[in-house]
Amino acid sequence: MLISFAVFSVLIFSNQLASTSSNKILAICFIFSNLIPITTVFVLKKIGWIDDLDASLKDQRQFPLLLGIVYAGLGFGFLFLNGANSLTQGLMFCYTTNTFFTILINRYWKISIHSMGVSAPAAALWTNGNQFPIIMGLIIFGVSCSRVVLKAHTPSQVGAGAILGFGSTFLQLKWFFT
Repeated sequence: MLISFAVFSVLIFSNQLASTSSNKILAICFIFSNLIPITTVFVLKKIGWIDDLDASLKDQRQFPLLLGIVYAGLGFGFLFLNGANSLTQGLMFCYTTNTFFTILINRYWKISIHSMGVSAPAAALWTNGNQFPIIMGLIIFGVSCSRVVLKAHTPSQVGAGAILGFGSTFLQLKWFFT
């Protein structure tokens, strides 16, 4: 989630001069893609709806993911109403749709949300012209390897997450937001 905040910052401040509205848009991104989701996971863990902070059990992932769709959808709406640039709106929109794809896949197979979560921002940076391919590639590789080493996923689950996250985000941003 820290990567999403960093990428939102790049998307916001590389496309316009820093201003009060820029700070407000960054705050909206932080609230709906970081603060509320992180708080929700802690609350769900505390009340026993998930066993761990990663919602490692496939069956326990659906409800937090549904909430994620709601949060990102609300974030997209607030970004739209506040005149955020199209790629900032687009990345938040992609969090909504990518989470929906994750829910569909998760019913049958445990795709890596972590790999998706780091590859989607990489696609947004790429679309914005801030490629950083080596840095982002290393982050995607590192996160993916850590998920396999921790035995949270198989290589195919992290590979599929990375490919789906990057590909889906890149296509949606190109088709709808550029």
